[in-house]
Formats: sequence, C-alpha cells, structure tokens
Amino acid sequence: MRYVRLIFISLFLLTAARAQTAQWVTGASGDPADLQLVFENCTPDGDPRLPALADATLSFAGRSEQTSIVNFDVTRSVILAYRVRARNGGSVQIPAFTVKTNKGDLRVAAFTTGAMRQAADANVHGRLEPGANTLWAGEVFPLTYTLDVARRTFNQLGSPVEWSATPLIAEDWSKAEPSEVNQGGEARLLITYRTRAYAKAPGNLTVNATNQLVNLIAGTVGFGLFQQQRIEQLSVTSNQPALVIKPLPQPASPGFTGAVGQFRLNSKVVPASATVGEPVTWTLELSGTGNWPDIAGLPAREVSKDFQVIQPQAKRTPTEGKLFDVTFAEDVVLVPTRPGTYTLGPVEFTYFDPKAGAYKTLTTPRTTVTVNPPAAPKFNITPPAAAEPATESAKAPEAPAPAGLPAAIPRDPLPGQDPAATPFARTRTLAFFGAAPFVALALGWLALAIGRARRTDPALARREAKARLAATLQRLSSAPDSDRRELLLAWQHDSARLWQIVHAAPAATAFGTDAAWAQLWQESERALYGTDGTLPADWHARATAALAAKSVPGFAPWRAFLPRNLLPFLFAVAVLLAAPPLKADAIADYRQGDFAAAEKTWRAALAENPTDWIVRHNLALALAQQDRWPEAAAHATAAFVQKPGREANRWNLALVYEKAGYTPAEIAPFLTPGPRQHLARFASPAVWEQALIASSALAALALGWLILSGYHRRARWTQAVAALSLVLALGLGAAALTGRSTYGPIAHPQAALVWHDSVLRSIPTEADTTQKTTPLGAGTIGIIDQTFLGWVRLSFTNGQTGWVRQDDLVRLWK
Repeated sequence: MRYVRLIFISLFLLTAARAQTAQWVTGASGDPADLQLVFENCTPDGDPRLPALADATLSFAGRSEQTSIVNFDVTRSVILAYRVRARNGGSVQIPAFTVKTNKGDLRVAAFTTGAMRQAADANVHGRLEPGANTLWAGEVFPLTYTLDVARRTFNQLGSPVEWSATPLIAEDWSKAEPSEVNQGGEARLLITYRTRAYAKAPGNLTVNATNQLVNLIAGTVGFGLFQQQRIEQLSVTSNQPALVIKPLPQPASPGFTGAVGQFRLNSKVVPASATVGEPVTWTLELSGTGNWPDIAGLPAREVSKDFQVIQPQAKRTPTEGKLFDVTFAEDVVLVPTRPGTYTLGPVEFTYFDPKAGAYKTLTTPRTTVTVNPPAAPKFNITPPAAAEPATESAKAPEAPAPAGLPAAIPRDPLPGQDPAATPFARTRTLAFFGAAPFVALALGWLALAIGRARRTDPALARREAKARLAATLQRLSSAPDSDRRELLLAWQHDSARLWQIVHAAPAATAFGTDAAWAQLWQESERALYGTDGTLPADWHARATAALAAKSVPGFAPWRAFLPRNLLPFLFAVAVLLAAPPLKADAIADYRQGDFAAAEKTWRAALAENPTDWIVRHNLALALAQQDRWPEAAAHATAAFVQKPGREANRWNLALVYEKAGYTPAEIAPFLTPGPRQHLARFASPAVWEQALIASSALAALALGWLILSGYHRRARWTQAVAALSLVLALGLGAAALTGRSTYGPIAHPQAALVWHDSVLRSIPTEADTTQKTTPLGAGTIGIIDQTFLGWVRLSFTNGQTGWVRQDDLVRLWK
C-alpha cells in the first residue's frame, strides 16, 4: 500500500511540475481566421491585453476548458477563441506579447496566420447607395445598403450591419429584406437594409463604409455519414459614396430657425366662448418629415395680458421606429381675468423645403375667443365689483388637491347578464369533484415522470442503436451490391453508438478486448474502402451473433422516481436561485455620481422582475438623487410593500414622502405604527397569505390527528403535540389575517400609485372636452382593472372608477 501511495504522489508531483505555456493555434475548423490562444496548466488573469494589429482586429468568440490524460500525464488547458477580421487579403502577423496568468507572466510567441480570402475573392459585395449625391444641409435622404452574395455559397449572416454614421445623423437600419435575382445564369441573393440620414453642415463628405460578417459554404469535411459543410466567415466592407452638401440659400427668410423638410402646422382653440376664470386651451401642433433633432420647438405665441398663462411641457411624439417623422404638440392654458373679445394668432413657422429649394412659411388662421362676465348670483341686488386688471406676476389659480379618494363622476354601465351558479345538493358530490383533480394530477404526474425517465435514460441511445443494427443486418442479408455500401456505413454508425465510441472515424482498437467486434469492424472497413469491396461469407452470421451477445441495459421503471424526473421543476427553481445577481455596473454608476445611467440600468432590471424590492429601492434612490422626489416616493412605496421588514425601506420611505409632498392614506399609519401596523410590518401581504395557507394546513393536520386519536388510541404526548399545534395554527392564522387585512388595497396585485397630480377621466381620451373629469391627487392608490392604448382604468374602495394615463402611475407589484 505504501508503494501505491508513493506512485500517486510521484505522478502528482510530475503533473504539478509540468511547464506552463501560452501559444496561438489555428482553430479546429481549419479557417485561418479562427484562432485559439491556448493556456496549458495555467489560467489567464483577467482578459489578456492583445497587441494592436495594423490591418486587422481580433474579436473574442468564446472560452472553453479541457483536460487530457496521456500515459498518466494530465494537461489542463484554457482555450480563448478569437476571430481575425483582416482589412486586406493574405496572412496576418501577430507580434509576441506578455500575458498575465495565475502562474505568473508568460511570453506568447509571435504567430502568422494562414492566407485569408477577402469578400471580393469569394464574389461577395456590399453596396451603399444614397438616394442622391447632391443634397441640401439638413435634408433627410434615404440610404440603402445591399449585400450581394451567391445563393449556392451563402450559409447565414454572421453579424448585423456595423456602421458609424458620423458626421451624419441617421436612423437605425431596418430589418433585412431578402430577394433573389439571376445574374449570368447564377442565382444571387440580395439582402437589403434601409435607413435615412441628413448632414448638418455643408461641404463635401464621404460616407463611412459598412462592415458585416457573412458565413459562406467552403466545401465539406469528413466522409460518409460524418460529412459536414465547412463554413468560412468573411468580412464584407462596402463602398464609400461621396456626398456634396450644399449650404442653404442666403439670406434666410425672417423667422427661419433651422427646420428643413416638409411640415404641417395646425392650431385649435377650445372653447371659443368662455367666462371669466374658465380655462381656454390653445393647442398648436407641428408635424411632418425633417431634421427634427435640430428643431428646438414651436414658435412663440402672443396673447393679451388679460390672460393668465399656464404652459405645460410640450409633447414630442415620434412615429415608432422613425427619427425624422415627429408630431410636436404644445397646449397653452389661458385663464381670462376680464370679459371681452380677443384674437389668438396667427402663428407663423418658417422652414426650408429641399424639394422646392426655397423657404416656405406656414400660417395658422386667426381665432376669436369671446370671454363673458361671470354670472351674478341669484337675488343679489349689489352690482359686482369691476374686475381688477391682471398683473404680470399673476399666477393661475391652483386646483385644490383631493383629500383621500377622488370626487364622484359617472361610472361605466354594467353589460350583459350574470346568472348565479347553483350549489351542489350533496356534500359527497362536492368531495368527489374536489378530490378528482388530485387523483388525475397524481396519475398525470406519474405518466410525465415515466416519459421523462424514458427520454433521459442514458441507455436509450444504445438500445435504439441495437434495434437499428438488427434491422440493418437483416437487410444486408438480401441487399444488392449497390445498397451494400450504404448499409455498411449505417452498421458502422450504429455500432459506434452501441459501444459508446465518440470518435468520428474509430479504429478497430476502440472495441477494447472484444476481438469479434474488432474483426467485424476491420472487415467492414476493407469492404468499404479496399480494392476488393467484398465481405467474408460468414460475416453476416458472425455480426448477428455478436449483436445478440452484446447486452444493453433495459429501461428501469424505478427511474421515474428519481428527483430529476419526478420533480424537474425543482431544478428549474434551483437554476433561477443560482442565477447571477444584477451586475454591479448600476451601483458603480451610482457611486460615481452618474445617477441617470444607474436609473437606466435599474429600470431595465425592474421591467424583467417587477417584484424585486432591492431594484425598487435602488431606483428610488437614483431618482431622489436627481430631485425627482414624487416618482422616487412611488417606487419607495413599492419597495416597502414588497419588503416591509427591512429598516432601509422604512427609513427611505419617510425621507421621500417628506420631499415628495404627499403621503398615501393607506401608507400613513405605517409611518407612526400602532399594534396592527407593527404586526403587519413583519411580512409582506404575499407572505401573510402564505402563512395563512400554512396555518390552515397545520390546523387541518392537528385536527386530523386528534380525530384519529378518538378512533384509535394514540400516545398521550402525540395528542398534546397535536393540541399545541392546533393552538399555534389558530394563532398564526389570526396573525396572518390581521397582517394581511392591515395593508388594505395596496395588497392587491394590480394596485398602483398616482405619483403626481393628474386628472381622472370618464373615458380614455383627452380630445373630448365634454366628458366629466375630476382632479386626482398625488399619492392616490387605486386598482387597475382595464387597460387601453396607454390608458388604464382605476377603481377605488368607494366604488368610483375612471381613466388615467399609464405614465402617471407606478404599479406596486406588476
């Protein structure tokens, strides 16, 4: 025994003493553009710093590890795969460099790749074609990129279109549009992408070339059934069209602010007749196609000093997926302070039309608004005092914020009929239908487990191969010579499967000590690739006997009860629990003061998992750092409801409510908690519901045991344990009911919080001015029961319902 230990220790020391190396090798595909940086007996320390190449770039393609044992010599390798993208044909020189590993610094020797083809050598071309070569500054023009490749050699696209639009302002490329043409008797595949762009400054410029990877079929590798296509990846670089950008004519028209394109200007005033103090909305809308990134806003408007002006933020609405098709709307609310007749407008907007090559001016018509004096109260014999003239510093009267729930407005009618269901007449019927699903569930579950066990049985492939071998040998006994080669290849393929040989072209030695199979394999090789091409006369009989003697384990039904077959969902849950946490990029951005970047990352994470209270909490912090306190308070509320037991959530909640200027009525008791709130804060509403279910199950088990003890004598201590369990279950159930009910409507999965002052509407539109509305104060909590094109309908505990913009809400759960 001591000698065995010495042998293993010596082998270990020899393995540990092996030298560490790092070197370039060509990938297994044989493509000179596929390179591998192989680390033997060491691992790289971080990402290697590769040397810069003059006419090529190295793109990382993946990492793998492998271990090989040859004559007790263990070699562990880490392989980093790279793709060479050369700008010119021929070989690429990679100079020597030093790389850091866990065993110290290693020197990687210089390496020269094999000769690489260019896309033009393979008759693959990329064309970049603008709609015109002479354009005005700011003129939006179409740009088309077409990939031209032979249909017979095309495999698939290796990457999306890579293109730097600078100095152009451009939209994203459209989806690929494939088509096929015949050129010189050869089928050519044309893959077209489209975009639009414009140049801001005049002058001569050259459009940057596009670059795209294309996978081409470059022959085959292997033989027989193991034959497969060899794929070669080439980088296709397009042409660089030249553009002449003309300056706009001078002098420019008065009022021109840089808009170039085709536009429409609309004006609407509602209502045309109002009374003193009643708001009048003047809407100005500019739409069309043009250089919208350079258009700052709408022209200024002039109104009488007899109006108090409330100007909300303008809305810029681009067409989906378009950068240069935009509708820009601005609503100005005018509150008249004295009666009279007033004229609004006209409003002028000057732009340059590149199609006409001239400046144009859009003008809205004048609109007359009549302001009537306020109606005198009934039985008032004192004439009303004259209205005081409006001053420059006068402000619009603020609408009173609603206290608690919104005021009443008409509710939706109830459609259709709703007959009530009839209960079961016998309890036995109810019990039967209640138990039947669980019996069906158990049978279905067992069937699923057996099916999964069959599919995952490691011996399944061998049993199938053995069955196919029997059929192949039967056909070989009477097959003509023309079919014998195909059947022999099938016999070899399934024999390798039966013996679990993974080599693509195994030798006879792969069958180990089984001389019969080794001899059969050698004879089949001679028949397939030798000059004679015949099998021995007794080959078929010996092959049939060898197949019969080869045993394969059968299917074991007990495998259905293995955890991976009986409970596969547990493994899915384990994978989810083992998933890596959110990257620390957002936290790093937050600590560096880049709160906008941190907000963007946390919003993306929140879209994937709305019930992640940590993301909610962090998003609230990022918004608070940007002084966006009302929205921060909404997300802090969601974080608190989802995890009320964390002190960080409670502390942050009190802070943001103080800054946001509102506190929801449903949350206020938790800030100065009483006994009920102290109890409820131990868990979220969902956890209290789970506790209620658990208490019901425990109470049922305890009662069941006590009932069983009444029929059959049981040990007294078990009855005491059952009684104590029943008491604990009742206590837990009472606590769960109290905790869950304390949260009220915020425990509903569709609960949402209005995070800034808004308006509750009868119907989901802002265009209908005759509908009934009521103010909706910040901090109001309602339940979402319908959605419609960016609108949601809220229902409240007093039965009120109404519509509000989805952007005005933050959902607490989903």
